[in-house]
Amino acid sequence: MQIYLGIMDIIEKYYLDPIRYGTGYNVVNTLTYAVILIIVAALLLKLIIKLKIKIDKKFIFALLPFMIFGGTTRALVDGEILPHTPLLITPGIYFTIAILTLCCIAIGLFLRRKYDFNRILLFSGSILAGVNIILVVINIETIKPLLITSGLVLIIMMPIYLFTLKFETFLNGNLYLIAAHVFDASTTFTGIYFYNYWEQHVLPSFLIGVTGAWIMFPIKIFIVILALYIAKDIEDENVKNFLKLIIFILGIGPGTRNLSRIIMGV
Repeated sequence: MQIYLGIMDIIEKYYLDPIRYGTGYNVVNTLTYAVILIIVAALLLKLIIKLKIKIDKKFIFALLPFMIFGGTTRALVDGEILPHTPLLITPGIYFTIAILTLCCIAIGLFLRRKYDFNRILLFSGSILAGVNIILVVINIETIKPLLITSGLVLIIMMPIYLFTLKFETFLNGNLYLIAAHVFDASTTFTGIYFYNYWEQHVLPSFLIGVTGAWIMFPIKIFIVILALYIAKDIEDENVKNFLKLIIFILGIGPGTRNLSRIIMGV
């Protein structure tokens, strides 16, 4: 009985209370969600390989609407426009989005003899994302965060882009991954610096507290470049591109949620 009560206390303290009181993440739930994400990613990779789906840039961009759908869904839940249910908050939303995406992939596989597989994915994901985008637009309070974020992305990505034009490196062809995380960092910076938001994740929160919100830009860029450097030696193209897909999701998803929240004043 005491063991049971101890487990329940841990669940309450580290998992349920942060959701109830909006106190953000802690070390325990962060590590748990990271493990869940890794397990889900590994299972999805095995499934994709088994289904003989080619993971390339077309496939990654065909999944972009699903990333936007996931990010906007979380923002709409935060704004109480969508119901606050376990299926639409972390970690349940991982499974919800994954299942919806797999359903659309299944439809694409069924129809790919007559239609382009990636276009089917892009179309079905765009419907889901489109509904959420309409809900976000209806509830917009200000577009200034969108303008600030766009400006920051342009300013930071321009020298990186010019560098890749002059030098042929492993970054060429992968700038969209850096841009995704610069976008995420820009939304974090905009929210904290201009609109009094705060970082919910443990390590970024600590670093921002020590140095300021600007630290997210070099950290994000460094991590993506390091991941790409490691990935360049992976021989299996599907595995290499799946890693790029995960990197892309981890930039676009949170960035979309942040920006949606800020422009809705949530």
